[in-house]
Amino acid sequence: MTAEIYARVVFQSPLPALDREFEYIVPQDLVASVEVGCRVKVPFAGQSKEGFVVALDNVREFPGKLSSITSVVSNIGVLKPHVYQLLKAVAVRQCCSVGELLDNAVPKRSVRVEKAHLFQALESNSQTPGLKFAELVRPVFDNATGLPAYASRISNLVNEYFQAGRSVIVCVPDFRDVSNLSKLFVKVIPDESLTILDSNDVGSKRYEAFLSQLQADCRVVLGTRSAIYSPVSAEAAIIVWDDGDQSHQDQQAPYLTTREIALIRQSQFQAPLHFLSHARSTEVQRLVEIGYLEESNVSSWRPKVAISEGRGLDGTAFKAIKQGLDIGPVLFQVAAPGTARSLYCASCNVRSQCNKCNGPLWMNANGQIVCRWCGSFNLDFSCKACDGSKLSQGAAGASRWVEQLGKSFPGIPIREVTAENGPLEVSSKPQIVVATPGIEPRPESGYAAIVFVDCFAQLSRDSLRAPEDALRSWLNALGFMNPNGAAVAVGVSPEVSKALSLGDVIGTASELLAEREELGFPPAKRIVSATGARELVIELGNSLSKIQGVTVLGVAASQTTSQESDFRMLATFTYASGTQVALTAKEFLIGLGSKSVRTSAKSGRAIRPVTIKFDDPRVL
Repeated sequence: MTAEIYARVVFQSPLPALDREFEYIVPQDLVASVEVGCRVKVPFAGQSKEGFVVALDNVREFPGKLSSITSVVSNIGVLKPHVYQLLKAVAVRQCCSVGELLDNAVPKRSVRVEKAHLFQALESNSQTPGLKFAELVRPVFDNATGLPAYASRISNLVNEYFQAGRSVIVCVPDFRDVSNLSKLFVKVIPDESLTILDSNDVGSKRYEAFLSQLQADCRVVLGTRSAIYSPVSAEAAIIVWDDGDQSHQDQQAPYLTTREIALIRQSQFQAPLHFLSHARSTEVQRLVEIGYLEESNVSSWRPKVAISEGRGLDGTAFKAIKQGLDIGPVLFQVAAPGTARSLYCASCNVRSQCNKCNGPLWMNANGQIVCRWCGSFNLDFSCKACDGSKLSQGAAGASRWVEQLGKSFPGIPIREVTAENGPLEVSSKPQIVVATPGIEPRPESGYAAIVFVDCFAQLSRDSLRAPEDALRSWLNALGFMNPNGAAVAVGVSPEVSKALSLGDVIGTASELLAEREELGFPPAKRIVSATGARELVIELGNSLSKIQGVTVLGVAASQTTSQESDFRMLATFTYASGTQVALTAKEFLIGLGSKSVRTSAKSGRAIRPVTIKFDDPRVL
């Protein structure tokens, strides 16, 4: 008699109650088709449900009656064991379910692409464990490649690993970086060994790119944050560019960053890991200072940046623009898009707030009042302080700066670049390019001059990370400046001025980290927030406060959700207590069950009674 085979199956669901492996019998007629990582259909709660096989064994664990797998949806092992292991580790750390991470790790299936895919199962060769590096790249334009210098540095690093027979995963913030790097990658990596992940592709294209990564030969994978889940060999080297960029932060549960997943993946599989950037995040600086990351390629450099203590388009900035226009294009970086950076009640001068989420309002180029947080249009604005309905404009946004520059530099072409209509590249002809941080177009031969005009506004943002985010935006923009160009930063505080004027990026990051450590704020400690009914978040806070290393900061009415009755609890905790905090929070959610499910005032959908976020950078 043939021994029975048992499969353990996981489901793609965010429900805590389904966050475990379910055991099923593999029918004899399906034994040849079922393999670890493949999609199957199984009976569950009276319905047919699709799941992933994560283990096969001839010994059962559940003593009761077991159901059998109904059918095999696809016999391709799309959920690799090392990726599943990574997802479990991430779920434990972030108090979430493996099921809600599966969307990030495995794209939606495309039958047409599967039929065209020739899958070959080959075992990866074990390789020497890798080291972990943090590296600063000098922000300057490389005339030889027509790209910022970081592109050449990453391309050379990737080629070294590829020639040594090791796969490489490269994660970057957005499609602009993908475009920059792909121009060099295609010159050194064979087409059949290069996978470029484009989030703008249609579903079938994305699935085709995913399946190409299942080939066990040496591959290079280039993409945005989802690339970190790539199913290429567990020993693949990992390169993360600009880890502090907000695009590396997932905006949906469980709110993970590429950096944290890369660190978890490296700790599990001991592959080489590189964090490269122009600026230095406090998180990476902390890892360097405790000896977890090794500093790499430290070199001194002094950027050509003049620091001005004025405001707006002062004399120093005006002179730099005028001189730059004699040579080529000039970049004029501003803090915010639209006509006005912020809006105020015309009656009481209180800063305006969104009617739906209480976020700050601004006016776009079309004169529409929009929320910066949720993107909602506030056509029926009403002041929450005095019920006034008229608004006054605050400081100028990009659109109003275009008008002012047109008056100051008559006859000079002025281009406003936005996230919606901005080009990726501009010519070397004299012109002024007005852009917000992160969307600066690539110049053909580098910008002749760069002016940062809203430095004070960027540093004054209501965020713990304002100084390092501002410094990152300036240094990244300097990566587009011609080596012979010059820059001016207007309104920079002493806190970050030496990083710009002396190139002391590491020293500045170390000082910012020391301030956080003194305050007990991230990244010196981790942070958790819980939003929901007051009695529930207080109950969770009381449970967490019993854990050593946890400090409950307090409970207050939430200003960031559309639920008027919402309260938010904040707590900090040490890295050592992270696992216990996540387990306690998860047990709390499971204990709530469905008895406290509520409806979103914004979408009308059922939402969790308590929303728990770990390491959310927007909390402080």
